[in-house]
Amino acid sequence: MNLASLVIAHHALSIGSIRETARRLDRPVASVSTALAKLQAHLATPLVTTTGNRLLPTLEGRRIGRELGRLSDLVLDLAGLRQPGGLPPAGEREAARLSVSLLALSRFIVVARTGSIRSAALEIGMGQPQLTRQLKTLEADMGTALLQRMAAGAVPTESGEAFLKTGQEIEKLWLRMSEPADERFRRSAKRTNLGSVAPLGRESLVARMLAQLAAEWPKLQPHSPLYISSSNAEELLSGLSSRLYDIVLLDTLDLPADTEHRVLSRSGLCLVGARDLVAGSQARLPESLLGAPIALPSLKSGLRQKFSLFIEDVLTADERAQLAFVEIDSIPVIANLVLEHGHLAVLPEWATAGLEPSLGASLLPRAYDMQLSLAWRKSGNSAATASLVHSILSAAGLVEAGPGDVRRPSRSRRLGGLQATETQD
Repeated sequence: MNLASLVIAHHALSIGSIRETARRLDRPVASVSTALAKLQAHLATPLVTTTGNRLLPTLEGRRIGRELGRLSDLVLDLAGLRQPGGLPPAGEREAARLSVSLLALSRFIVVARTGSIRSAALEIGMGQPQLTRQLKTLEADMGTALLQRMAAGAVPTESGEAFLKTGQEIEKLWLRMSEPADERFRRSAKRTNLGSVAPLGRESLVARMLAQLAAEWPKLQPHSPLYISSSNAEELLSGLSSRLYDIVLLDTLDLPADTEHRVLSRSGLCLVGARDLVAGSQARLPESLLGAPIALPSLKSGLRQKFSLFIEDVLTADERAQLAFVEIDSIPVIANLVLEHGHLAVLPEWATAGLEPSLGASLLPRAYDMQLSLAWRKSGNSAATASLVHSILSAAGLVEAGPGDVRRPSRSRRLGGLQATETQD
């Protein structure tokens, strides 16, 4: 990690754009991306998320951004030492080219403290010639002599004293920023990462599965903590492919060729809405679909993918063009749209128990049943992890007994008679 990377990463976080940062600092776009990636790797935590061409700081990115700004100011002070007398003070573009490494800066501080290159080399645990060469490179990068070599040792020059004072502040700030990374590195090296569709009800199947895993995993794997995070099906599969997750719990069987899976639970899907719209046989489903706006999750969800297959099978292209959609990735909001605003929705069959008298549900053909599955990469030891997860859930009675057991009741909490739980269960 070098000082230029700190400056570049600070500006990328502040500006929120790789290309704009590159333009302002007159650096290649690749250099900006690399600087930000290096900082995130050193700190062992994501500092930004990407939305289109914009960079949005994470919560940790916002916290670190304040100290990173202070570091950038200190690097700007160091860059000023390179400017010969009579020239304007160094600016951000000059600071973004200061290739001094944090390691070289730290070793200079040791030399200045011990007053001897030989003593510093012994303390650091490296050869004196190697340290001497590194100090000469540091002085070349700074464009000025930082040490005065004497028979009795080495002492900082006037520029060296200024470099030392600022360098010590940089080192102190950097150590404070990077200290938590050591613990993050240790934990990430040992932990198992499980991604899951997001549970939206305390008593839903997914919520009970995740709670069971969180409670039982430490008993069976005390030295390998389980980290659970939630997302949609599309992002879970992407995270599985990029090795962000070791294993995922998701609501689709449209899986890449390099993955394996086990079905944990199945449920039919129902069209839910006003009784006069949806009551009747499956033959009336096309007519029902055109009778009111439909509230559905986005195409990143397994439920929406199933529904898209269904309407392609039962509606003509002209009929599909007449459908009115509202995309909402929140089942409680969808429930309110159905209850209070006359929308239709597609929900798991067991989520329709105890509907209000004004509402009805029409079961979609069994070919469009939802399946909750455990998926993992074929390579590595993910299969063993999947087997352990499956055994924990099976022991708790949260997994179907076999292929014939295709319906599993839910104890999900209801909102106004319409159960507001995740579609993935």
